Amino acid sequence: FEESDTVEKGHPLDGHDFLMIDPDHYILSGYIKDTIYNHPSYPEGSGVVYSYLQEVDHGKVVWDFKSIDYPELYDLVVTDGSDTADDFANEKTDVPDIVHFNAMRLDDEGNLICSFRHLSTILCLDRTKQTDQIKWKLSGKGDDFGLSDDRKTSCQHYVTVDGENVMVFNNGNRDRKTDIRIYSLDTDNMKADDVKILEIPGKFSSACGAVQHIADDKYMIGWGKSENDGKCMSVYDFASNEELMSVKLENPMNFTYRCVYYE
Repeated sequence: FEESDTVEKGHPLDGHDFLMIDPDHYILSGYIKDTIYNHPSYPEGSGVVYSYLQEVDHGKVVWDFKSIDYPELYDLVVTDGSDTADDFANEKTDVPDIVHFNAMRLDDEGNLICSFRHLSTILCLDRTKQTDQIKWKLSGKGDDFGLSDDRKTSCQHYVTVDGENVMVFNNGNRDRKTDIRIYSLDTDNMKADDVKILEIPGKFSSACGAVQHIADDKYMIGWGKSENDGKCMSVYDFASNEELMSVKLENPMNFTYRCVYYE
């Protein structure tokens, strides 16, 4: 074990994701409780939990993102994953989790591609800017790519980027049907050239989960909180519709947040 860095005490870190660019350069995530005054319907203040992302390079904060700096996101909140996510009135809770960040990856241009479950949206964030950081929104109420509702995600987890392809583990809370979605994006013309949907009939995972392309039509799927069987991970060949392997947890009350495949 070799310690690469120590973070000074401040806001608590969140465990949903961590992106290491190199041992002294990384991006952290946090969930922070605060009172906002930029919601047009609640100028007197609204208690929320927001997403905070911070990039640290050799001990210096070089970039950060606060979801509450973008009040346009408030209208994009969905309640398919949490019935209190849009409780800006604080009638049910004083800490509505309004965006619920859960995953991030860098694209080829260095932008940060992030999944926000309670927006049912993937955001592309510009790491060269301190303001006006949102370059585009994929899926959700504010989708920039003209997706029909049946091609949008619902409460997704995990996101990976391969060139112009963005792949997500789509929990599908809205219709209680989980699948894998691969979007081939033309960001110059802001359209989705193709949307590939891979599904295993009967599967529904209400939270968590991950997907990883192995080779050809083979994918590793971490099922997260699977609602209809005890499998926590599968390797599946979608060409032959065959499950090549699977793992079950001994205690069916347990579930995995994320599975990762290594050879």
